Amino acid sequence: MRTQVLIIGGGFAGASTAQALEKKGIKTTLVDKKDYFEVTYAVLRDVAAPSKNRGQSRRLYRDFIEGQFVQGTVIALQANCASLENGQTIYFDNVIIASGSRYPSLPLAKSVDAITLNNRNKELTRYHEQLKDASTVLIIGGGVVGVELAGELAYAMPHLKITLAHNGTHLLNGFKSKASKKALDQLTRLGVRVEFGAHYKAHESGFKDDKTRNVISPDIAFSATGVVPNNEFLKQHLAHILNKQGHVIVDENLKVVGQRNMFAIGDIADVGEAKLGYLAVEQGKHLANSIAKQLQGNNLKSYKRHPFMALVPTGQETGIVQLPFMVSTWKPLVNIKQKDLFISKTFDGMA
Repeated sequence: MRTQVLIIGGGFAGASTAQALEKKGIKTTLVDKKDYFEVTYAVLRDVAAPSKNRGQSRRLYRDFIEGQFVQGTVIALQANCASLENGQTIYFDNVIIASGSRYPSLPLAKSVDAITLNNRNKELTRYHEQLKDASTVLIIGGGVVGVELAGELAYAMPHLKITLAHNGTHLLNGFKSKASKKALDQLTRLGVRVEFGAHYKAHESGFKDDKTRNVISPDIAFSATGVVPNNEFLKQHLAHILNKQGHVIVDENLKVVGQRNMFAIGDIADVGEAKLGYLAVEQGKHLANSIAKQLQGNNLKSYKRHPFMALVPTGQETGIVQLPFMVSTWKPLVNIKQKDLFISKTFDGMA
């Protein structure tokens, strides 16, 4: 198989780039191991309160991707071709590495095994049913995912006694201190017990804190730590393009350093800005324009990094908005995302 642009990974970065390129008349082939796209920042609510979004946060690629879609796993990438696990080889003029990242310890957030839409829906339903039958929940990790998960569960399932254990001194590392304090206040009001300086690890009788020796035995535990870049397929021929953290090194044009026809965006790339879904989409749109201009014989245009901004829900009615110039919990601002967690906006942007 041959394509003008091969895109490896169908997350926010990959899918948005594929759609933008096709609109410009550039033929693309999108490869992903799953047969569905998932609005990942809506998944936690899908587990806590599945009736809210009714599964609208997931959609088959074949139902909206305009270019060619191949369900498969890339196992090796070279200068002009990619090898798939099924033995297929795809040749390309340009390739975009958008393979993203995963939570090995939290398949709830990003599935490890559910490669079909039907199986993913069943997987999330199982989590919901287990939580309905549980009494106590331990969430390890006070970053964005841990805070959102604690808030969603506490709001939708008030029968749960939830402990959020964080190894730092404040929630939401990398956010302003005011945002961290607001998040703590909102979670506390929902009944979440937050532990700081906690180092829980699995123990024969539950989870044991390495420092305090405290042992707890929750009915369900989630570990929202340890995001890993999906870079295994690069290690055979292109290990030199990875930094110490395992991210692909790119220049100001989002081109892989030292490679003529390779680009990288999204979680897998060392772009120099926060790894958030909306920023991955912005990178994808910029790259689509750049590749179109390059094919016309024009020079690539530098990608302008965006200042850090985030909207973190803590349940269905509260949340924190951090902008470059302020931190706010003002309900009209929070409600921008609370309506449907940007599901409609995401798919409308890829139409």
